[in-house]
Amino acid sequence: MTELLALAIGLILLALAFPYVRRTRHPKVAPLAAFLLFATLFLVVSGTLYFALLWFVLKMGWAPRLANPLGALALLLLVFAPAFLFARWMIRRPPLDRPAPK
Repeated sequence: MTELLALAIGLILLALAFPYVRRTRHPKVAPLAAFLLFATLFLVVSGTLYFALLWFVLKMGWAPRLANPLGALALLLLVFAPAFLFARWMIRRPPLDRPAPK
């Protein structure tokens, strides 16, 4: 059940991300490129954190705590907050200035 809740919350956050990304991206980055970068980083970081934290919780024997809504919410906050902050940081950075190919 926690997996479905996490997936649903993640998809809702991505749907709401496009207007946010358009507003907060660096001006030199195209809106679609910024959204694709945000979505990719958000999904990769949150997926990695989710499975790493879930593995840790299971190894420590804390799985029954996830049945509690506060425990599940804490896990989801530990997953989605760092992923959001990292993806936001990346879309706000200016693009790399590379020399034009000859």
